[in-house]
Amino acid sequence: MSTRSRLATVVATAVALLVLSAAAGLAFIYSGLYNVAASSKDNPVIAWMLHRTYEASLHRHGGKDLPPADLMSLENVRAGARMYDSTCALCHGAPDRPLSAVGQGIEPAAPQLLAASRRNNPPLMFWVIKHGVNMTAMPSFGKTQSDATIWQLAAFLYNGRGITKDRYDTLKSGAN
Repeated sequence: MSTRSRLATVVATAVALLVLSAAAGLAFIYSGLYNVAASSKDNPVIAWMLHRTYEASLHRHGGKDLPPADLMSLENVRAGARMYDSTCALCHGAPDRPLSAVGQGIEPAAPQLLAASRRNNPPLMFWVIKHGVNMTAMPSFGKTQSDATIWQLAAFLYNGRGITKDRYDTLKSGAN
């Protein structure tokens, strides 16, 4: 067998495998076998793939916006706490408050953003809040909120990691 015919066989086999893979993928997509209901848990492999894709995308696209010099001022943190309470707590929860019915129905579940173990890097949080996350319940607030407001929320998320109910209530009310 000549080198040319071997190469032709390898190429033909590769093309056949690609066509077969595409056909199998389309058959799976159109079969309806994968359950997309929010009332059922995601397949762990699919959940891992989606979360890994999210993290890689976030680190590729996010974190490039420069925060304001006064980002962590008490005024910004308070404004962010009020914004969080009115728009975010519904899905992400608040200290000593049961998760809303909407928050309980989200799959995958929205992260508990005020957990002590969270990093909540402000530039990355700014990007997520501004642009949202496809195929989750996280909307793009950049369509309805100013950058200044989103930075205030990012400041609160960073400051509020592990926050107590009393401190949360104090910040959202505007008291010291």
